[in-house]
Amino acid sequence: MKKLLTLIAVMAFTVTVQAQHEQGDFTIQPRVGITISKFTDADKSKVNFAYGVEFEHFFADQFSWAAGLLFTNQGGKYTDIYDETNKKSDLTLNIYYATIPITANFYVLPGLALKAGIQPAFRVKAKAKMGDNTYDYDRMMDLWKNWFGEKTEDMNKFDLSIPVGLSYEFNRITFDARYNIGLTKLIKGEDIHNKVFVLTLGYKFN
Repeated sequence: MKKLLTLIAVMAFTVTVQAQHEQGDFTIQPRVGITISKFTDADKSKVNFAYGVEFEHFFADQFSWAAGLLFTNQGGKYTDIYDETNKKSDLTLNIYYATIPITANFYVLPGLALKAGIQPAFRVKAKAKMGDNTYDYDRMMDLWKNWFGEKTEDMNKFDLSIPVGLSYEFNRITFDARYNIGLTKLIKGEDIHNKVFVLTLGYKFN
């Protein structure tokens, strides 16, 4: 029994040491996961993939900063929207962003970090799906202007948010959960913002 307890203690110590970082450490972390996103006025959330890479530098044993590039598919769902045949259908808006999350990280325990920062994002494209049909959002708005001569509010190509969350590292594998508080209006002139949870798994390379 004593040998077993000693072995468990040694293993626990080893895991703890592996999860710790020292001042000056620099890591590269590929990340893959999902987004759970919604607009402030949407009826339902939508789930899609996210992937990218993050770089982290430790300027103290418990403090670091990180910056990365994460590609996300965000958006939301609206229910009971009338389509071109005057039938009710769901409308899903998919917005593809290249995001640059920049966070300050505080390690409250070995491997467990609290984080907050700022995240600029740039819209790559936007798709609207209703029923079996998918449309390019920008082209659809341009056609609406040309056909009906009505002014439509453009979707912002830039989005700014505040990411807050936590991460846990075990044997270099990291689980990261954060919520992005949207600051930028999604549609110019409309008080609509992105609400996004990002859940990812990563692996840290020194």
